[in-house]
Amino acid sequence: MPVNDGEGKPSADTRQAMRIAGGCSIVLGLATLVWPGRTESSLALLFGSMLLVSALMQGYLAVRARISPLLRVLVLVSAVLTMALATLAYSGGNIELLALWIGIGWAVRGIVQALVAVWEDQRADSWLHEVCGLCTAVIGIAVIAMKFQTVTGLANVAGAALVVIGVLELLTGGVVPGVLRSRPAPEQAAAEQA
Repeated sequence: MPVNDGEGKPSADTRQAMRIAGGCSIVLGLATLVWPGRTESSLALLFGSMLLVSALMQGYLAVRARISPLLRVLVLVSAVLTMALATLAYSGGNIELLALWIGIGWAVRGIVQALVAVWEDQRADSWLHEVCGLCTAVIGIAVIAMKFQTVTGLANVAGAALVVIGVLELLTGGVVPGVLRSRPAPEQAAAEQA
């Protein structure tokens, strides 16, 4: 989600939430990739935890980020949906259902992140949030579309995807500050041209 202090600059506490979520995503993705003797229940635990962290981060950002009320509601709805998907993932089931819950969670979160970035484009880093949201949505849709027959297949694809999503979250959280300053905000660009 775009993280704004109300003046077009990234807010420190919401950037920190993105960094924490990114770090957790990378750790859970790597754990999924290297977990010995992976089972459906271990994947349900790992990805249920990932969806729970995602829901908590979205809820936090909906409350703390300075975005319009309509977007705040959209982010809160996304957080509630992701929490429900985490509950479904924890309940287990089979590989296809787990892949569906994971994919829906990522797709919804990515779409909401891209929408918020498009509607709140006063920041210099809105393009980065758009790219991160679109990539997350595409990854989610790809996981939904794939047919997984084995635990290893789902673990490898979803684990690698989770690492990629974590890196994107770290970038949007400002881990590499130069990325955020590479393109000025629209009003800054107009002022510089005048």
